Amino acid sequence: MTEQPLISIIMPVYNTEQYVDAAIESVIKQEFKDFELLLINDGSPDHSAQILQKWADHDQRVQVFYQHNQGLSAARNKGLSLAKGKYVYFMDSDDMVRPDTLASCIAYCDEWHLDFVYFDAAVFGEEKDAELLSGFYYSRNKVFPYAVCTGPQALASQLDHGEFFSSACMLFIKKELLDQHALKFEVGLLHEDELFTILLYLQSKRVAYLSQQFFLRRVRADSIMTSSLKLYNIQCYFKIADLLLSFADQQGENMDIVKQYLKSMLNAAVWKAHVLPFRDRCTVLFFILKGWLGYIRARSLFVLLFKKFYSYK
Repeated sequence: MTEQPLISIIMPVYNTEQYVDAAIESVIKQEFKDFELLLINDGSPDHSAQILQKWADHDQRVQVFYQHNQGLSAARNKGLSLAKGKYVYFMDSDDMVRPDTLASCIAYCDEWHLDFVYFDAAVFGEEKDAELLSGFYYSRNKVFPYAVCTGPQALASQLDHGEFFSSACMLFIKKELLDQHALKFEVGLLHEDELFTILLYLQSKRVAYLSQQFFLRRVRADSIMTSSLKLYNIQCYFKIADLLLSFADQQGENMDIVKQYLKSMLNAAVWKAHVLPFRDRCTVLFFILKGWLGYIRARSLFVLLFKKFYSYK
């Protein structure tokens, strides 16, 4: 490994012994070789640690770090604090990337002096999860590719076309930008990408969209992404909304874009909340009435209060 690799790949690991081998292998097989892979074992109680050490012993670009279980955000932040690369890529330990991912992203970033590029994803999984797979889609069809614009312009375009995806795994970022704005993941917050990615867009001056499915997302029934919704999930969405409004107010610009995003995010969250117990749905309604009523459509409120009831008829 070179003293200062060009790319730092940060991969938190927690209870993914079945999948982490494939994830790491997809990194090792990258066409672009000048990278470091930082594996952050977030207190995983399964056999992941042995698998990670096997790769570290095999390839000097692979480094393993350990911490007590603190969650995805803390693990990513630890990796970010250790990263030496000019660019950073965040990857989950049950997913994979195409072999040309790093080569394509760094070439475009360097050529056009970009803060980051964003790209699409394909989904895959077990045959038994086919119905689950059908509910996930991460490709843009209306956003103009390869053109350089500001982060807020890119965000507004995606929101206008209903093609914004918040996953940090669909971003290839210049580390200098993250350091400059002290941009990290909020610890203790679920759906942390909803906050991190928006803040990244709002503080970037040169970005571009690569219309390629570089990221390969594994959809499985027992992942964080597909776990059952709880009241805390919804509370986190409202916390994110508070933080984004506060940021836009302090920044003194982009408030319209932030409000447009919050309407999309909060309506989706309220709609999903109809599966919660009645008492929890009342708590969500209280949050809305307390200060978010202007962001929520009447249809979303109806679904929150009555869809579960009617589903039993």
